[in-house]
Amino acid sequence: FFAFSPICQPSGAAWCRVKAALSALDGVLMAEKEAGISAGRVRLTVTWSFGMMTSIDGSVTGPGVFGFQDMVAGVADPQIAYYTPRSTHEALEQAFRTRWTHGLNTQAPWSFVNAMVSKEYARFSPAPWFIGEYGANGQPADIIQADLEAMHKSASESSGFLGAAVFQFQTAHWKGGSEMNFGLFRLGD
Repeated sequence: FFAFSPICQPSGAAWCRVKAALSALDGVLMAEKEAGISAGRVRLTVTWSFGMMTSIDGSVTGPGVFGFQDMVAGVADPQIAYYTPRSTHEALEQAFRTRWTHGLNTQAPWSFVNAMVSKEYARFSPAPWFIGEYGANGQPADIIQADLEAMHKSASESSGFLGAAVFQFQTAHWKGGSEMNFGLFRLGD
């Protein structure tokens, strides 16, 4: 997304995506402060691509988990993304430690997603994670059912994985083109 944006040049997408995420987190914290709202139970997240990328600090390469590490590195040192928080660094760290939920979007089968994330996830614990957009692009009904059942089981048994939100239930027929690949059900199914 940020790789081709003119404002992200010449250094590339990593600092830009992290700066956007830090700015959003910081913006919520400042809005809460200015409105006199306490954090309560509201969790905060960014859902990352499941594309194969390397984290901003170069310490993690992998689908989705690069973004988990981006946030760890960015909150530890916002200047890694050329960002200066409006809130205090302590407030940013506190919100990340107590309110953050890691997230990713994927079209891949659960067995692959789970294998890719679980081998790296211990380093990101105790923050939980979830799939913000589970798409099952091109998967047959039996695979989708097995994925959903396996995700439910993992979320029920795991202290780290929370579950998934489905992206999108019905095919957007009116959009046409590549958009026809999205949706678990088509009209008439």
